[in-house]
Amino acid sequence: METRFQPRSLSAREETTRIGKCVVIRGELSGDEDLIIEGQVEGKIILKDHCTVIGNHGVIRGEIEARNVTVSGKVVGNIHASELTEITATGSVEGDVESSRISVVEGAYFKGSVDLRIDAAKPAPSYPVNFPQTVPEEVQAVSV
Repeated sequence: METRFQPRSLSAREETTRIGKCVVIRGELSGDEDLIIEGQVEGKIILKDHCTVIGNHGVIRGEIEARNVTVSGKVVGNIHASELTEITATGSVEGDVESSRISVVEGAYFKGSVDLRIDAAKPAPSYPVNFPQTVPEEVQAVSV
């Protein structure tokens, strides 16, 4: 019995395309709707304003560019997500991740670097910095 996998990043109201376990795609894949991949893709995936889900059986060898990316299968390549990158307990990512937010669940495999980007539409948080006006005597007395 197959379980219906509905990650939190997919929009319930939008169209979703599913690539089955037995499908192999080589080349660039682009579109204007959410995508669930259970098969294999070798090449670039571009869905800038939509969600991409790599299911438990999915294997991607190439770059992914999307709004949200959820990985439950295997990705060998870089991920560029404008909002969220999520690696589930069964997920494996070997590549760099550039995203506004990232979630790596216990049990997931990740090898690469993370570059967290601030969303240009949201103002950057400002934190007050309180520096002392004078240096305490204890610090002044310490010699190096």
